[in-house]
Amino acid sequence: MNNLNSNFKKKYNIFFIGYFMLIGFASFFRYPDIKNELKYFIIIDQLIENKNFFVLKYFNELYPDKPPIYFWVLSFLRSISKDTFYPLGLILGGVIPATLIAYLSFKLSKTYWNEKMAYISTAIFITLPFIFGTTLVLRMDYFMTAFIMLSLYIFFISYPKNISSKRLLLFYTFIAIGILIKGGAAFVIPFLTILFYLYINTNLKYLKKMRPISGTLIILSVLFLWFFLIQKSDNGAQYIKLILGQETIGRVIKSKAHIRPFYYYLKQLPFTLLTLIPFFSLGIFFSIKNIFNIKKWKTIDKIAFSIFFPNFIFFSTISGKLDIYLLPLYYGMVIISLRFIEVKWPN
Repeated sequence: MNNLNSNFKKKYNIFFIGYFMLIGFASFFRYPDIKNELKYFIIIDQLIENKNFFVLKYFNELYPDKPPIYFWVLSFLRSISKDTFYPLGLILGGVIPATLIAYLSFKLSKTYWNEKMAYISTAIFITLPFIFGTTLVLRMDYFMTAFIMLSLYIFFISYPKNISSKRLLLFYTFIAIGILIKGGAAFVIPFLTILFYLYINTNLKYLKKMRPISGTLIILSVLFLWFFLIQKSDNGAQYIKLILGQETIGRVIKSKAHIRPFYYYLKQLPFTLLTLIPFFSLGIFFSIKNIFNIKKWKTIDKIAFSIFFPNFIFFSTISGKLDIYLLPLYYGMVIISLRFIEVKWPN
């Protein structure tokens, strides 16, 4: 199966190139969503007008909901061209990260599954209507997911060997950047995924090789620098208080918006996975059923289950919920679905 003919690869490569070129082209024909995306326009314009890049404002009210990096990117594009900044923002914040995520997903599947299924699973993953749709939305979720995937890719291609100092520096830097793009999910998802993966491999001692103390210091240093720069700004102390209270602890315990019951994602998955939902449901059922034989699982099964299961439980328990919050988990969902089909119908 690994010896694919050149015609098979050529067809898929043409498809991938054409697909992402099509999305990039479609970016120039989208109209901003009035409820959410136009809000970002106002935040960006105020950022440029006030020249305060660390305390974001919306109609001159403090806006601590999101970290600043994504808005820096958009404000840079806005300052270059007000006419094309929106489609360029979609491309830079959505299409390019989506391309990177697809590439890393392909590489992981090729390494721990096989080349043919890497092509097939990546094609199915990127063409899910939910994944396609979120690519063309002016939000920072895809941007953050790219950095989550980068950090997870570094871990999975390194395990169980020692991780070099260079890779560890990149690993923790990607997490820190992800936090400054969207928030704590950029830390929680890699942390839960890796911890769960090491647990099911009965190799928690591997954490020592990841130098967690040094890594924590790297992340905290970036965050302390961010808070220091906020503190130097007008209303900085109040802004930090809102970030640490309302937008961190508050989102977990009692969100000010998007409050949903714990079963919300279970109810939504049939709409976001569509035709994959029967295979995914059965795949999860048999995975949990065979959890005590997990040592015999293939590596790709362990990776997919580790990306999905602990993070799905975590996001189901927090107060605020949106479908797009689960974006980093969809690679795992697709793999679980296709592995069930492969195992049950191998021919």
